[in-house]
Amino acid sequence: MLNFELNTITNKNKPMKNLITILSFAILLFSCNKKEIKETSTSKSDSAEIKKEFVIDSIQVQDSLQVAKTLTLSFEKQVLIFPSITNKTILDSIYKPANITSADYSKKTLMQVLEKFKTESLKKDESQDYTPEYKQTWEEASAMKVISHQNDILTLQYSGSGYSGGAHGYYFEAYKAFDLKNNKVISQADIFKNPTDANWDKILKNHFDEPEQKDMLLVDKIELNNNFYFDQDKITFAYNQYEITAYAAGVVYITLNFKDIKDQLKPEFVKQYNIK
Repeated sequence: MLNFELNTITNKNKPMKNLITILSFAILLFSCNKKEIKETSTSKSDSAEIKKEFVIDSIQVQDSLQVAKTLTLSFEKQVLIFPSITNKTILDSIYKPANITSADYSKKTLMQVLEKFKTESLKKDESQDYTPEYKQTWEEASAMKVISHQNDILTLQYSGSGYSGGAHGYYFEAYKAFDLKNNKVISQADIFKNPTDANWDKILKNHFDEPEQKDMLLVDKIELNNNFYFDQDKITFAYNQYEITAYAAGVVYITLNFKDIKDQLKPEFVKQYNIK
């Protein structure tokens, strides 16, 4: 009788054990699915971040042509491409210093523009009878370079050099800072309360730290220009050959620490660009 009762109790508990087993398996399955959904969501988020990456590309054309026994023409031009920038106004401003104006700035279009520049530069002028007495190479070269890209501020350098006879060639550097968040070029008027203040001459001269270049000054007064680059601590102005000094001085750089000219800075500039 006792064995029968035990068997009966055991048999009655079997459905309960089966139910517990099924419920446990369901919970485990739901947990695994939830984990997979979370991992898939993370993967999509990562993909979105990759798409936001700031992309920079570059193209270049280079060639030379001997147009006379003693004269060779050489051409080289390199430009950067910014697939991540879509604002036409900013793109126009980016390529203007490179003497490029276009309906679009795709890689294909820019390559066509560079090829056209090359063809025009290497074209022999039939009306020109002059040839050098000694072998010469007349050169034309230019390039673009990223100086910095941080906190939506893109700073570019445009450089160029060349020689077309005479005592010496030429060289220049130009800098432009772009606010990609607000789609604008940053100018001295955005930074300083009064860019034409007479005190700037004294400030710039006091920070002109190259005595040899300073001895070749061609101007009585140094003024602010729009050829500069900056970070959170300082701003550097570049003055090209003959701009304020003789050719032999080369490019002049004058750096001002923001902490030394704090009273000259616009409060909105200090706040927007986290100037220290």
